[in-house]
Amino acid sequence: MLTISDMASEESAPAGLTLAKNDLGTSPIFTHVWPDSDELNAQLRTIVLDRMAVSPGLKKSNCGGWQSERNLQLWGGPAIDRLLERVHTMLHEVLRTTVYHPDESLLTGWDVEAWANVNQLGDTVAAHTHTGGVNMWAAIYYVDTGESAGAPSSGFTRFMDMSGIPRPVRSGAPVLSSMPLTDQRQDRCTQPEWHGDHDLQLRPQPGKMAVFPATLPHYVTAYEGTGKRITIAFNLRHTKSAVADFENPYSRGRVLWRNYRGPMLALHHAKRTMRDGLASVVPVEKWPAGLRSRLLGGG
Repeated sequence: MLTISDMASEESAPAGLTLAKNDLGTSPIFTHVWPDSDELNAQLRTIVLDRMAVSPGLKKSNCGGWQSERNLQLWGGPAIDRLLERVHTMLHEVLRTTVYHPDESLLTGWDVEAWANVNQLGDTVAAHTHTGGVNMWAAIYYVDTGESAGAPSSGFTRFMDMSGIPRPVRSGAPVLSSMPLTDQRQDRCTQPEWHGDHDLQLRPQPGKMAVFPATLPHYVTAYEGTGKRITIAFNLRHTKSAVADFENPYSRGRVLWRNYRGPMLALHHAKRTMRDGLASVVPVEKWPAGLRSRLLGGG
């Protein structure tokens, strides 16, 4: 199993932010460890656990654990604002690395959707992607690993190599020819982990942020720590970007976006306008469950 190194292929950004870049097949995975994160992470930890105490959360790809509704970007407050500033800053450097001379229209206008995750002993996350709608990039931020000093790491995020590039088979390793073809969340949670010898895994560290293509499948191995593992996930959207979309077990829900991009973009803009406008006058917690499901991606 290959572990992502925060020093691999460093990319120096014009603004001074240094990104570590690892390639899985043709997919780049960028990481950066933000310095001086202790105070921010302590504030975020309190905010997330307070929200967890009053919200049942969602059941998506999480197998156990708690996942907030996808509205963290609307929670407000200095800590949330600072976190969103960080993800925007890192995204801009990713764009400067992956796009030849990106103009201002591509560097601005990004729509961020975010949610918190809290895992405890034995919790995992099933294999999934962040594709859907106009999600271009995805991100993870580690708030608290939950592990005591000196304890072995666990609960790795592992990225799955779907590039089709031939790889040597490690002696004794199984050769897996296909992924589980199921849309049922409970089935994904009970099936054994699907991975190959050349998956890349992300080592947990407070203050670490990773940005990767939304199409890149990934999962989280069992967390074996004694504390609460707290992470924040992001969907990063921009209507002036497009992703090559080929049929695979993760793309079956994107038929409308593949064939009717214009009308789907109009619906996306309308949903975003309605969501932001309503949140400015009515707290999200007071929205009816059905409306939250439609505007925030979950019940």
